[in-house]
Amino acid sequence: MTEESKNLTEVTRQEVAQREGTAQTADIKGKIVEFAFKLGNQGYSNETIRTYTQLLKTLMNYGANILNPDEVKEIIATKLRNPTTQWNYCNFYDAFAKHIGLNWQKPQYKPQERIPFIPTEQELDQLVNGTGWKISVILQIAKETAMRIGEILRLKWENIDPQKRLIIINEPEKGSKPGICRISQNLMDRIQNLPKDSARIFHPTKVSSAAATFTEAKKRLAAKLNNPRLLRITFHTFRHWKATMEYHKTKDILHVQELLRHRNIRNTLVYITIEKGLFAEQSTDEYHVKVAKDVEESVKLIEVGFEYVTGDYNDGGKIFRKRK
Repeated sequence: MTEESKNLTEVTRQEVAQREGTAQTADIKGKIVEFAFKLGNQGYSNETIRTYTQLLKTLMNYGANILNPDEVKEIIATKLRNPTTQWNYCNFYDAFAKHIGLNWQKPQYKPQERIPFIPTEQELDQLVNGTGWKISVILQIAKETAMRIGEILRLKWENIDPQKRLIIINEPEKGSKPGICRISQNLMDRIQNLPKDSARIFHPTKVSSAAATFTEAKKRLAAKLNNPRLLRITFHTFRHWKATMEYHKTKDILHVQELLRHRNIRNTLVYITIEKGLFAEQSTDEYHVKVAKDVEESVKLIEVGFEYVTGDYNDGGKIFRKRK
């Protein structure tokens, strides 16, 4: 177990000890500590361990004896009304119940499928430009690469290739594939200007502390700009926005799947629905058409959103188009 995992386990021990010092509470405390150790030894991240233990504490705060599955079921059914929340709690508690050998039948809740909120690029840029230097860089990485916040915070300096402007994702989350993303020179320069005092670029920033800082910045900017929509933007919103814009630009869902590093394309198909909804009024069969005479002209057209149609005529020209 890493030193951070040990520290997290100690925090868990202290937090649980704040409850009444009954024998039952002591038993529960021990079970949670054992569970945290097990997760750490199995390679789970500290944020994941913290999520598991926080969930168990939340059930206890609602009045459930987490060693009694029937009480846990009742709390989930009566106190947690959102189906997605209920589904998440059941999945997390299921892992704990299996660890300590409880006889528990997991309820069959199903998460709600919702279309994610897609802000404008201007709104994203307002947050990028209106937050502190570290959070600003994190947001710009999310905007350009569609990386998850946990993946960003785990980036190491060895994952950066300044010459080729590449970010190498070797610690993906949620079963996604590793990947490589090319970023802008401006963003690479900003990353390079961060202090290099740790193997990790954003050490010791944690998801929870980054989220808290981001939330305060959103509140301030939403009030300043009189735009409450900014409050709806999360770190993950940047991923949704990037995927939607990439599909709008390319109409290539396989490209979006590769960008998001999804193993199953079913997780990617939602962006077709989102793009159609956002850009329905802009749909048209009318195009701007350009002819590129050489590679340099072709590159310039692609950079501004033109797509290759056909070419290799006698004069060597290639035809590109872009929707009006």
